[in-house]
Formats: sequence, C-alpha cells, structure tokens
Amino acid sequence: MKKYHLATYGCQMNEYDSAMIAQELDMCGCVETSNQENADFIIVNTCSVREKAEETAIANISKLKYLLRINPDVKIVVCGCMAKNRGPELLKRLPNVSYIVGPDQYKKIPELLLGDAHSPLHQTHHKMFIDEDLGENYLGEYAKLQNDFTTFVAIQRGCNKRCSYCIVPYLRGPEKYRDMEDVLAEVRKAADKGITEVTLLGQTVNAYKTEGGNFADLLTKVSEIGGIRRIRFTSPHPRHYTNELIDVLLNNPKVCHYAHIPIQSGSDAMLKKMRRQHNMEQYLSIIEQLRSKDPFYGISTDVICGFVGETDTESYKEAETLTEAEKNERHTRLVELQNAITLKRNQMMLGRTEELLVEKNSVRDETELRGRTDNFKKVVFKPEEGRIVKPGDYVKVKLDDIRGWTIRGSLL
Repeated sequence: MKKYHLATYGCQMNEYDSAMIAQELDMCGCVETSNQENADFIIVNTCSVREKAEETAIANISKLKYLLRINPDVKIVVCGCMAKNRGPELLKRLPNVSYIVGPDQYKKIPELLLGDAHSPLHQTHHKMFIDEDLGENYLGEYAKLQNDFTTFVAIQRGCNKRCSYCIVPYLRGPEKYRDMEDVLAEVRKAADKGITEVTLLGQTVNAYKTEGGNFADLLTKVSEIGGIRRIRFTSPHPRHYTNELIDVLLNNPKVCHYAHIPIQSGSDAMLKKMRRQHNMEQYLSIIEQLRSKDPFYGISTDVICGFVGETDTESYKEAETLTEAEKNERHTRLVELQNAITLKRNQMMLGRTEELLVEKNSVRDETELRGRTDNFKKVVFKPEEGRIVKPGDYVKVKLDDIRGWTIRGSLL
C-alpha cells in the first residue's frame, strides 16, 4: 500500500486542489501520511502569486533530496501555479523532482505515480505536464474532506479580469464555471458526512454563471441542502455585486454576513491603472448596502501599498516612483488605521449574544475553545465544568471582554 504526503502553499484554491488530488490517490488505494519520511510519493502544491511564497517552496523542495537517501524510489511531484509559471527552471534547479504538473493536468498524477513503465503516459518520457486545457473543469472530481465539519468547494477556476499586477489569469487561464449540479452534488456528499459549513471558492466567485443560474441562485440552492447551516465564499469582485445577490446575502439566514472584498487601492486613478474594473463609489456603495441592514456585516480586504514593482507582470514595466522606505511607511500607516478600526468594531460587538461554530482549542490555553461568529470574528470561551463542547458544535455565547485583539465570551 503506497503512502503519499501532501504539502500545500498558497490560497484556499490550492488547499482544495490538494484535497482533490488526495481523493484521487485514495481511490487508487494509497494512504495519506503526515510523515514525509514514510512516504512513497511527495506532492508539493505551490503558489506563484508572491515571490516569497515561490522561494520558500523552492527552498523546502530542495531540502527533500535527503529523502532519496532513505528511499531511492521516492517520487516528488511539484504541482500548482509555480509549476506552470516556472516549470523548465524548476527541473533545472531541482533535479530531485520527478514530475512538474500544472493546474489543468492534475488528473495525470495517479498514473504518473502508480502507472507501470509501459503505460502511454510513461512512454512519453516527459517529466513536465503544464499545458493549459480550456476544457478541464474536473467534472465529477470531488475533494477529500480535510475536516469533520467545514470544507471548501470550488465553483470556478481561472480569471478574466487581468489586473495589471496579477499573474493568476496567465497560470490558471480564463474563467471556467463548474456545472451547478456538480457543485450541489459535492456539497450533498459533504453534508451526508457531517459537514455543516461550506465555503464556495473562485477567483471572482460572484461572477459565477451557468445554464443552471447565477451566483445568487447557487447560494439559494446550496442553502436548501439538508445539514448545511453556514455558507461562506471567497473572493468576490466588486463588479459582480448585483441587487439580486445582495438581497440573498442579507436575507438568506444560512449565508454568513461576511465577505473578503479586495479593494487594492482607495484611489480611482490607481484602480484604473491596476485595471480593477471598479471605482471607489461602486465599492463603497456595496459596503453601504450590506451594512444598511446589518451594521455588523464583516468585511475584510486586500490593499497594495506602493503599487508598481511586482515582477513578471505588466506593472514590472513601470518605473518605480516610491522608495522602499516610503512603501513601508505607507504600509505602517495602513496597519495602524486598520488596527484602530478592528478595535472599534470589536468593541461594538461587546454585549451581543452570538452563535459560534467551535473550531479548535485555544492556542494559549488548551482548556479554552475558539470559534467564529457568523461575521467571521474569532471568539475564545471556556466551557463550564462538566459540559462537553467540541469542535464542530454550535454554541451561543455572550461577548463580554476584549483581551488584545481577541474577543472573549461566556458560554450560555
């Protein structure tokens, strides 16, 4: 029985893809192991959005060569965005790697690892499989559950936006929307196994549209699946917030009142240069609509400080206008502003009774538990003596204190 070890870098989509690869290997009779020294196969799923993430992954993959001394037959696969972006270079820099596999070629991994030497794929003698496949949407391929109560489900791959600083469309291709019935089938399978919270994934998740309907329709249909209590999604694009969608977000009790909506800049001139396809008036209108009915609607975002300077994208052609010190100073001011906003909004929550989905034990005190509110706030609480509360449970707490950045609550 072959064992595999998965290491994942990057976004939630990478985590989902790793779980999908794991499911395929499990179906072939393999077993996942957390100990890479016991593994016959090492699969490293990589990110290419940030240079530091790439270099960290390359350094860690390079260290894996010691495994060949333990097991000369071990096979190492590098997959994901960095595989597509830097495949030929990786083969030169990392001679210990067996195969390089891009995001549209994951189905080949089981045959590469388990097929015999006479299989058609092995007869090609290729080590790199990074071609784009516009027809590959992994229909009927479902991810292995990594958790007993919450999971990711991909509904869209790729991106059409081509923001001037972003490499994602060049690595994951144009937007491909997954068939709605296939999405619902995966959610039902997860719910049947006890999953109560699902997070729908896509680069511009709210742009979703198929013959079965749009994103608002999908949210409604997911909410009708028995056992599902919470629905989250990431990342929406400001351009694709419609009145229909906002109505569902505010009035469907299973859709959580939280969204990560990237803004990137507060300047319309910079947004235009970034080719973001939204302006500040549109962005603020979305926030105002969401918070007009629920002042506690949770919003998080992304902001670029000192735009211009990323490599291998169009912005790389631009001349730098800010020094490193100026960029850091702007970042410091941004963090200080956000810290003040976060503290204020945490203080607004005090005195409220909230339902938490319990996630894990507190890092600082194993006798305490941590959960999240509907609007994605972390809350730490201590169970009463004799009362059993475990991850996956839903509990009511009264929010009564703030320590540092942590909201604390009392179990009701």
